[in-house]
Amino acid sequence: MPQLEIEYSAQLPIKDELSKLAVDLHYVIAREADAELSSFKTRITPLENVVIGDGDPKNAMVHLDIRLLSGRINAVKFATGEAALAALIDRLEWLVGDYQVQFTVEVHDLDRENYFKHVTDGPRAA
Repeated sequence: MPQLEIEYSAQLPIKDELSKLAVDLHYVIAREADAELSSFKTRITPLENVVIGDGDPKNAMVHLDIRLLSGRINAVKFATGEAALAALIDRLEWLVGDYQVQFTVEVHDLDRENYFKHVTDGPRAA
């Protein structure tokens, strides 16, 4: 937990910033949602086939899906979403050039009763 997924229009010139964005988001969301930094996992997916509005190829999107273990009040989820959106805009908006980009964030619950996790101890000495 938390699980993040960033989906974006592949034509956007933002690829080189996405790993930095992921780390920024880990810190921002850890602070807002009181989550353990080491437990964050982010998947980043370019989308080749996206149609937005009238289909103009200059329309693009960046969507962040945030999944947090259930139990947080709505105010925390709201603050998390707002802070994450601000981080997306801060890190990426200056790179998008002539594209009209829709930046969106969605915050969901991961049901604690149905979430399972195992972490290895790491490298072992020979």
